Amino acid sequence: METTHTQSGKAVKGITIALSVVLLAVIAIFVYVWLDRSKLIDELTTDKQGLTLNLEQLRAEYDDLQTTNDTINLRLIEEREKVDLLIERLKTTEATNRAKIRQYEQELGLLRDVMRSYVRQIDSLNTLNQALRAETIRARNDAAETDKKYETLVKHTDELTQKVEKGAVVRIRDIKVVAITSKAKATDKAKSVAKIKTCFMFVENSIAERGFRNVYIRVKGPDNILLAQGQHFFTVDNEQLIYSDMREIDYQGEDLEVCVFYGGANEKFIKGVYTVDIYSGGDLVGTGQLLLK
Repeated sequence: METTHTQSGKAVKGITIALSVVLLAVIAIFVYVWLDRSKLIDELTTDKQGLTLNLEQLRAEYDDLQTTNDTINLRLIEEREKVDLLIERLKTTEATNRAKIRQYEQELGLLRDVMRSYVRQIDSLNTLNQALRAETIRARNDAAETDKKYETLVKHTDELTQKVEKGAVVRIRDIKVVAITSKAKATDKAKSVAKIKTCFMFVENSIAERGFRNVYIRVKGPDNILLAQGQHFFTVDNEQLIYSDMREIDYQGEDLEVCVFYGGANEKFIKGVYTVDIYSGGDLVGTGQLLLK
């Protein structure tokens, strides 16, 4: 009996030890699985956080993109909205949902590819815009230089024109103012004067305008009063002046002697100095004087 009891006790003890070993093994396995799952969850959580960070960075990159092209701007807004939507979807997805996390990573890759394509387009547009701006600046500089050259040319042309105009003015020389009697004899006695005779020589000028022209004289007495028989006008520098007498001549660019007479049957002359201004082509071309006693 004792032998049987002893054997039974040993059997129970052996079973207890076996169960303990099994229990320890199960606990060890459970701890291993739990630790492995915790590690996996930590890794997936880290992946989710990294994915979120990458998406937020991509959104910031879209915010920084700027272009003057309205079509590209609209597309950039659409792509940025896709990034925002993906971020919101990621927030509501458990870190343990590995399939979704991997899907979002793929979508992030596609969004980055789209971003790179827009960056290339914008760089190309910026390069083109810079080239166009540079070309515009060059064109403006060229236009300014052309305007400057044109202004210089106009100024030079004006100067030449003025020189030509001055050179084209018909000048006179050898002015002689004498008083003559009714018998056409020279005199210096005021009481004997019938007319005042003004003679001069037009100088040869090959560039002067040829043809008929009027020559005017304005005679002023000793009292500086203009002598004129009636009011007959001519124009000098847009001003109407009364002339004492005039004569039409035919000037052909060669020396030409001209005489103009002033006086009439009832004209009375007094003693003193008379001044005669001579005009041609709207210009004062000479002045002569006469002393009557």
